[in-house]
Amino acid sequence: MMRYHPLTILYRIYQLIKNSLILGILLFVVKSNSDFWLFEYGRYLFIAGVLLRLIYIVVSWFVETYEWDNHTFQLKKGLFIKHTSTIPFSKIQNVTRHTTLFHKLFNLTSLTFETAMDGEDDTIAFEVVSKQHATFLLELANIEEEQLPKQENKQQEQAQHEEEVNATEKKVETDHVIHFEPTHQDLLKASFTSLSFLAIIPIVMGLYDIIGPLLPDSDHYQGIFYQIIDSRWLIIMLSVVAVVIAIIIGIVRTFSRYGKYRISSSATHIYIERGLLDETQFAIEKQKIQGLEIEQTLLKRIFGLAEVKLISSASPQSEGNAVSVNSLYPFLPINRAYQLMEALLPDYYVEESMNRLTKSSLYMKLLKPSWFWIVVTAGLIYFKPTIFQMDAAWWLLSLLLLLIVIVNRILDYLHTKYSISDDQLQWWHGGLTSRMFITKRRRVIEMSYSQSMLQRIFQLASISTMNRSTPTRIETINDVPLDFAKTFHHWYLQRQKDAIYQQKKLEHN
Repeated sequence: MMRYHPLTILYRIYQLIKNSLILGILLFVVKSNSDFWLFEYGRYLFIAGVLLRLIYIVVSWFVETYEWDNHTFQLKKGLFIKHTSTIPFSKIQNVTRHTTLFHKLFNLTSLTFETAMDGEDDTIAFEVVSKQHATFLLELANIEEEQLPKQENKQQEQAQHEEEVNATEKKVETDHVIHFEPTHQDLLKASFTSLSFLAIIPIVMGLYDIIGPLLPDSDHYQGIFYQIIDSRWLIIMLSVVAVVIAIIIGIVRTFSRYGKYRISSSATHIYIERGLLDETQFAIEKQKIQGLEIEQTLLKRIFGLAEVKLISSASPQSEGNAVSVNSLYPFLPINRAYQLMEALLPDYYVEESMNRLTKSSLYMKLLKPSWFWIVVTAGLIYFKPTIFQMDAAWWLLSLLLLLIVIVNRILDYLHTKYSISDDQLQWWHGGLTSRMFITKRRRVIEMSYSQSMLQRIFQLASISTMNRSTPTRIETINDVPLDFAKTFHHWYLQRQKDAIYQQKKLEHN
């Protein structure tokens, strides 16, 4: 049995400090003189919680261990209740290698194996690990079972393997095909499309809270304020400075997040690398991809951009506000996104000619009641809030919300397109934010179609499909013609042909 890296203790303490800092400042700095019982007892609870967590971090490092054999990882943990889990290599779906600033200080990294298993043990996480050992674990999980040698002494084998790491990495890199690396122009476009420059708003609010006590009394402050208002040039200058600062912040955030971005692939895997300060490397096996998703927000549609996501049985996790690790570059031109999909996964293709909804579908969408609008309107009628010193503003809000609902439904009608081919289904749908979903028939584990009372009148139906994912991926397209729903059901029943084809393909290989 092996223990985790000793610096795991320091890393967990660092995470504890980072997660507790804001609450600690609130209790001991901002509200240090408060006698309110919630803050008074909260300080004692905070100290007790931090001390207990520190003890747990140290003790758990001695208890948590792991090992491996020819086929599986074995993990042991638990202070009072011992828990042992066995995870086969074959269940590993995705691999994420994340290097934060903390890891860079010690020339270390972190490694996460994500599986298709359910429960709290669906991931194998090495929060701190040496780069050599990380490479060894990656190779260990990717080697086929019949190629694994007998392991009489795991530590000796690891040492021998680490000597070959550099040569192995060079060989692997030559097998990779780089499909996409953003240019500086792409990153600048992403800076504006992602609205990162809006980060100036919370920063300005935070600065105002800090310098608020230093401002003059309200009587003097009012005079100063009116002097500023009277000076148009000063207002213009301050506005320009604020906009420039916002743009610079947006560019810095975008370059730090999407800098060194690279999408590459080998014969069996897709690789995504990104980040300047916090580096992330994501790998997924091609044959374990359940489908593809292309998403366009309203702003991205205006600029002709889209985001492509890989759907797998596992549930990749991203930290903080970082972009999802299973996402391809989120600001791809739409045509470039199609080309990239077909280059990474030749089995998938984008069908240009797709069926659109009928006019009866539009009538159906407009006649269907919006329960969200009804509930909000009922609340507005009851409370009748005064907004901008207008007593009648509540019904204006209700009309505005109704207009948004109607526009969203019309856009959903215009965007919805669907198509099925020999072994692939594809559809666009959505209003202000639209999505395209593509998957293979053999990847759909369940399908159904249903009709509401209104849909029966218009001879329409809703189709739902289910793919393996964590959580289960359910896609629904509403208000399609009933004839297509029946055709789709018949098409799905032919999925046995795909299984026979895949079996023959494996036997041939």
